[in-house]
Amino acid sequence: MKHCKRWSRSAALRRKLCLGLVSTGLAVLAGESAWAAADVPARKYLAISLLGDKVQMVSRQAKTGTHLDANLRESFELKGGVFDQAVLATLAAEFKDLEPKSSFQALKLASASVLGDPTQLLEGERFVSPAVLTPVLQQLQATHLILIRPHRGESRIKTQRERQGTGVLEGLGLFIDRETPVTDGINSDKYYGFLAPFTYFKVALIDLNSGKLERELIVMESEARISHRKEAAADPWEVMSNVEKVEFLRDMLKKEVKALLPALLARAEG
Repeated sequence: MKHCKRWSRSAALRRKLCLGLVSTGLAVLAGESAWAAADVPARKYLAISLLGDKVQMVSRQAKTGTHLDANLRESFELKGGVFDQAVLATLAAEFKDLEPKSSFQALKLASASVLGDPTQLLEGERFVSPAVLTPVLQQLQATHLILIRPHRGESRIKTQRERQGTGVLEGLGLFIDRETPVTDGINSDKYYGFLAPFTYFKVALIDLNSGKLERELIVMESEARISHRKEAAADPWEVMSNVEKVEFLRDMLKKEVKALLPALLARAEG
């Protein structure tokens, strides 16, 4: 696992806000929980994930002498917010041990588009709260926001011996290479091509009292997968079933979120 530094390593919108927050596409997913312990000031954390339901399919294309990304891109949408829910559930499960005196809530969005363009939520190190979110933050009286958004970065697929890939990746998806020679790492047999699930995202910690970005960690994780199955040897896309692809991405997300959370929440000493 490697994290990229800054850490080294509408219809619903047209309705008025109601008490339950559902009319804006916002709903409290995990109820507030507070625990007594630790000698640190209590905080009230609110977590929002904007990864959405879109899965990118990026097919490698040979370079043509230009610096432009020539890869073919498609996408498909899943229903139910499986990725955002996985992230929020992982955060909730880890908070009790990491911040025992603080409270935690997760806000489940009906759609990642409810808050508009995720890239516009931070201007430099300043959080810009969308109008639809401001009354929710006031009602919940959160002191800190954990914001998860897609990240766009250079393709760096982890294989047995090196990093592969061309162009850029963003968010969640599957990188397909049907040409590059790879070794399986078991018996040194050579195969051509691989399938690489990837999770490219960033997690920001924002002080809602000042609106200042305290910390942002970036994850650029991918892993090449090959198979000895005959059909997979012919087409790397067949290395995993469609269900396995989604499950693999979800498990990657949960693993990476769990790993970065201690560094995200670390308090300055003194």
